[in-house]
Amino acid sequence: MTDTDHKPMDAHVIGQDEMGIAVEVADRKGYTNHVLFGRDGELIGHVHERFSESSQTDPEPSRILKRVQFHARNEAHRQTNAGLLLPVFDWQVIEDTIAILESFDIQQIMEQFGDFYDAIQSPPVDDLAFTALFLSLNDKRDAIVNRSDPLSFYFEDETLLHTHFRYEEEPDAYLTIPPFERPVACDKGFRDILVHHLKCRIRDLHYMQGLQPPSEYQVKGLGINKQEIVPYNDQAL
Repeated sequence: MTDTDHKPMDAHVIGQDEMGIAVEVADRKGYTNHVLFGRDGELIGHVHERFSESSQTDPEPSRILKRVQFHARNEAHRQTNAGLLLPVFDWQVIEDTIAILESFDIQQIMEQFGDFYDAIQSPPVDDLAFTALFLSLNDKRDAIVNRSDPLSFYFEDETLLHTHFRYEEEPDAYLTIPPFERPVACDKGFRDILVHHLKCRIRDLHYMQGLQPPSEYQVKGLGINKQEIVPYNDQAL
C-alpha cells in the first residue's frame, strides 16, 4: 500500500456489554484497529495490525494511534448511550453553543459576555496569551445557565500560568480568545469572534480524529490550545 493509497478513517461499534464497548476503526491507510473502552470511558485496549511494539515509541506512530483512539471514542460516544466524551470535546455540544450565541441580540451579548470582553481588552496581567471563559448549558442545550469568571492566561519566565478562579461544575464549552488585534465593540462583532473561535475548536476536534472538518469549519484561528494538533492535509498517514 502506497502513501497515496489512503481514505478517510471509518469507525463503527462492533460489540458492547455492561462492561465496555468495542470499536473497529480502519485508519487512513486501511489498516484495521480494534479499540476497547470501559463504560467509565477508560481506554482498556487497542489492538492493531500496523506498528510493531518498538515503533510505537516513535512520535509519529504514537500520534497516529492517538488519532485512531480519539476517533473510536467519538464514534462509541455517538453510537451508544455511554458518555465517553467530556462535553468540551463533543463538537455537537459546541454546535449547540454556537446556535445559542448566534441567537443573542446586543443586550444579551453584553449581559453574558461583558466581563469577558473587559478582561480581554484590559487584562489584569502582563504578557497575556489568551483569556478563557467556561460555560454551562441547560439540559436541552439551548441556553447558557452559568459561566465562570474570566481567566487570564499569561507567561511568566516562559511558563504559561492563569489567574485564580473557582468553577465547581464540569463546563459544557469554553472560549479562549487572544488579545484583540484591532478595536472591537461589545456587540455582534464580538459575538462573531466568539462563534469563529468555537468553529476553530470544532475544526481541531476533527483534526484530532484524523478527519477533514466540514467546509464551514475549515477556518483559520486559535482553536484548542495544543501544539500537537496537525491539520488534516499535513498529518502523516
